Amino acid sequence: MMAPLLEVRNLCKEFGGLKANQDISFTMAPGELLGLIGPNGAGKTTLFNCIAGYYPVTSGQVIFDGRDITPLRDFEICPLGLARTFQIFQASGDLSVVENVMVGAFVRTRSRAEARRRAQGWLEFLGIADTAQAMLSELPVAQQKRVALATALATEPKLLLLDEVAAGLNPAEIEELVGLLKRLHTDKGLAMLVTEHVMEMVMALSHRVIVMDSGRLIAEGEPAAVVKDPEVIRAYLGERFVARED
Repeated sequence: MMAPLLEVRNLCKEFGGLKANQDISFTMAPGELLGLIGPNGAGKTTLFNCIAGYYPVTSGQVIFDGRDITPLRDFEICPLGLARTFQIFQASGDLSVVENVMVGAFVRTRSRAEARRRAQGWLEFLGIADTAQAMLSELPVAQQKRVALATALATEPKLLLLDEVAAGLNPAEIEELVGLLKRLHTDKGLAMLVTEHVMEMVMALSHRVIVMDSGRLIAEGEPAAVVKDPEVIRAYLGERFVARED
């Protein structure tokens, strides 16, 4: 059996008396597309922050590619091959699009010329090479999202954590984004953990889905089975989504 790429073991994260993540355990295989869903306040972004090293965990372990990364910080974890996007892209307003993406490429090279070459390559892959010299603030939301994705990809991850990457996009833009992510998976073999409120995107993209509510995992399985789970319906989806799926 192939070793997991990611193992989360009994992870807990507390902020004072608030238990944001409670005893969370799951695994991801290399190349897997895993969806993470749940209502607002379920603890999804906190979990991302714990996995990626932005928050120290209260207890439990995070094992990535066979290594215990629990005590490591984000800047130590990223070079190991784990990258993430954020709901709000914190880019520098003083840099062009290609220079923003170069920030990610500098994880792998110290050469400015090589970082630019790699950044330009990702902009071309994502279909926004013509924006390379623009300032990020000049771009529409859909293209800003792709710049954020390109910056994460430029770090050359084995696992990419996508935090509401479809937020603010219209249905046509979401459909195009799903196609891009599927091509990333097919062409690059990239594993992705995707948290998203756009259920159609999660269901179209994911091999498997896990569901959080009130800081706990409440369900796990194939998308078609998860959306019919009574506890998931009660906590998050609602009867109308299941009826639409049927």
